[in-house]
Amino acid sequence: MTEARYQFGRVSSIRAIAVGQPGARRFSLQVEASNGSTAVVWIEKEQLFNLAVALKNLIAQVEEARRRGRRRSGRISDAAPGFNGSERLEFQAGRMAVGYDDGLALFMLAASDAEEPENALPRLSLAVDQGALDALADEAFSVCAAGRPLCPLCGAPLNANEKHICPKHNGHAVLGETRAT
Repeated sequence: MTEARYQFGRVSSIRAIAVGQPGARRFSLQVEASNGSTAVVWIEKEQLFNLAVALKNLIAQVEEARRRGRRRSGRISDAAPGFNGSERLEFQAGRMAVGYDDGLALFMLAASDAEEPENALPRLSLAVDQGALDALADEAFSVCAAGRPLCPLCGAPLNANEKHICPKHNGHAVLGETRAT
């Protein structure tokens, strides 16, 4: 398991959540350890999307290795020592890392606090099985896609109460507006 200040061990739940209205949303991973301790890891939308991509790629790599016959099992504790079931951890993530522990047959996720130096230990590490991790990646993609619609020409987000002047039209057309001929 990755060395971290808070080691949740194998978690019972991990979810991707968006809070707020499209255009002003905040994103987080909500984690619950087997002993009831919880963590809210705030992340940027791009981080959430890139995490989902990395998780899908890692799962595919592990499945390919399994097909080639590499398979071992191991054991990990359900909760980290020192957690009494009422701990609540909340922070803004900076760096995140994912990996697979072949000996435990579990995926690992570590998140560092954005306000700490780059060489500091991750703030949180956890272990999760493949099914829960795959569901997290799918949920992250859905959460990211549920935002504002994009302009079909330039790809910029469209705000519901604002006119969009598309740069692809050199300012001559406003999306959502019809011009008299």
